[in-house]
Amino acid sequence: MPERVIVVEDDQELRQLLDELLRAAGYEVSPVPTAEAALEVLAADRPADLVITDLVMPGMRGEELLARLKRERPELNVIVITAFGSIDSAIELVKAGAYDYVTKPFSSDELLLAVQRALSDSKLRRELANLSRAAAQVGIPGFIGASAAVNELFRTAARAAHSRHPVLLTGESGTGKELIARGIHRMSGRASFVAINCGALPEQLLESELFGHEKGAFTGAERAKPGLLETAHGGTAFLDEIAELPLSLQPKLLRALEYGEIRRVGSTEARALDIRIIAATNRDLEEEIKTGRFREDLFWRLNVLHIHIPPLRERPSDIPLLAEHFLASASQEHSGAPKRISPEAMALLTAYPWPGNVRELRNAIQRAAVLAAGEELTPDDLPPRIKKAVGLSGLVAGASQRRLSLRDLEREYILEVLRQVDGNKTRAAEILGLDRKTLYRKLEEYGYS
Repeated sequence: MPERVIVVEDDQELRQLLDELLRAAGYEVSPVPTAEAALEVLAADRPADLVITDLVMPGMRGEELLARLKRERPELNVIVITAFGSIDSAIELVKAGAYDYVTKPFSSDELLLAVQRALSDSKLRRELANLSRAAAQVGIPGFIGASAAVNELFRTAARAAHSRHPVLLTGESGTGKELIARGIHRMSGRASFVAINCGALPEQLLESELFGHEKGAFTGAERAKPGLLETAHGGTAFLDEIAELPLSLQPKLLRALEYGEIRRVGSTEARALDIRIIAATNRDLEEEIKTGRFREDLFWRLNVLHIHIPPLRERPSDIPLLAEHFLASASQEHSGAPKRISPEAMALLTAYPWPGNVRELRNAIQRAAVLAAGEELTPDDLPPRIKKAVGLSGLVAGASQRRLSLRDLEREYILEVLRQVDGNKTRAAEILGLDRKTLYRKLEEYGYS
């Protein structure tokens, strides 16, 4: 689909000229005479990828339009057209957030080059904004991704939302299980969403917190109290870390699922409950069943609709989108934060396996945004573990391409680890899992002094 450019120019002849020039270059164009008309085009939710605006116009001026766009559509770059005498004003607008300016009279090549650069610069931001709007429409705001795995995840979540059956979300820590749970709840139209961390409370308190208690049920129970499952009546109960639920409480949860009722601690009266259960875990529940830590009947009752959230390393095409999203958030919090990520830094981010998943990526970008000195985030701003891990993985990949023997690969790996610890042989031996004598012997074989 051709990229769409909004041209804001009150001079009819120049507006027509720009329209013809951009269309001939393959762009779709929305030419409008005023800033107000440009905002109407955007408010109508028509797609737009770039705005070219004159500086001096009747009504809203170019400066005010730029300010509105930076607030409402920050993913769009803006090119300002200015007369020779207004260059100082144009420079000030660039400082205020405009991507570039062209001075009248300008050549076709000059304008088209500025357009090409502006669109290339904003491509990731625009894609991210479109994905965020699409995710919000689906019902999962905050979950960023455009990969096939994420699109399938969104489709499955949307189908699950319209069922009353329990949902079991599985995935590593930091993959976004609660975001998916909240999205499913939001699309379901049910009332409240109650999040319960099954691993956050000791066993003696968890039963009372989940199922409630009657007055006098135990020492300190001075009044009756509904449990968290009761407070979710008519809505959704999200049971995070379900594998941490003690075995002694699993039959009570199973009964709530099977019969739609619970009993408070200290009560013989069953209370009817209308809740939708979404459970989540980063463990293998089938393995937990084999070891006797999780009931098989409860597993099958929870596992009616199973949704697996893939780890970040299995959807690397989403890493640039997420990195740009976290950098944009950091830029709002810190005025001196970098505005873009260098290609070299992005290559490192994409190659890193992210064992902590999206949570670790967010942490890395936030740290880098605070420590970076310039407007561009570079490899030097990234945590050392990322550069080291990517360097070692590249070493193994390169060894495979060069068809090195296992002995030669071992040599290169040991020397690379030694280089990363600045020649500290004791530290290198710890990382390699070797005793110091073995390391010294191997270094002597390699002729390393």
